[in-house]
Amino acid sequence: MLKLLLGLMLLACSTAGLAQNQAAAVPAPAETSVPTTAAAPAPANIEAYVREQTKGGELDFTKMLASKKQSMFLHDGNMYTKPEYALVLWGLRVKALGIESAERACALYAAASNRPLTPAEKKALVQGFDSGTRD
Repeated sequence: MLKLLLGLMLLACSTAGLAQNQAAAVPAPAETSVPTTAAAPAPANIEAYVREQTKGGELDFTKMLASKKQSMFLHDGNMYTKPEYALVLWGLRVKALGIESAERACALYAAASNRPLTPAEKKALVQGFDSGTRD
């Protein structure tokens, strides 16, 4: 039992660090006049950027988690499956990009994936969005 608890604690620390690193991964713009493709999108283009990058792009956390061996992830005291945790990370990231509300984030994800969110998916996305540090 102790081994299991220690394993879960280590998992929680590693996944919390992963989420924080992903949420803070927007690089600062370069000081040169050469445009960079990795810079954060301008505020007017955030929603278009989110829709474009959600499936197969920078915001496709399902791809990133596919290589992870574990099937469950602990975040803020809640356990998530891989697909749910991908939504938690997505919620964290879009909040960091400047999406104003969890409801708007849910609508953007539904539009990008061309299907409505299930209640479990919506809960995971909202919990990720609300666990972000920016208020």
